[in-house]
Amino acid sequence: MTNSIAAAIEEQFAATQEIANNVAQASQGIQEVTRNVSDSTIVANDIAGEIAGIDKASTELTKSSTVVQSSAGDLNGLAGKLKNMVSVFRI
Repeated sequence: MTNSIAAAIEEQFAATQEIANNVAQASQGIQEVTRNVSDSTIVANDIAGEIAGIDKASTELTKSSTVVQSSAGDLNGLAGKLKNMVSVFRI
């Protein structure tokens, strides 16, 4: 009878060890997932920063394009005036 109790205790100990090993492996897996999520968050924040920079550059480009377009209109007007002035001096 003591042999069967000892055998049952050994089986219980082995089962407990296996459960502990499985819990440790699961914990390692969870830690790896946590690291991956953290890395993904960092990358996502970097991408968001890059997008914000692109948006700012796009806004500045739009403003600059408006200035260039206005300057081109002014230059066109001056060219017209110059053409009129030159047409007076016919050779």
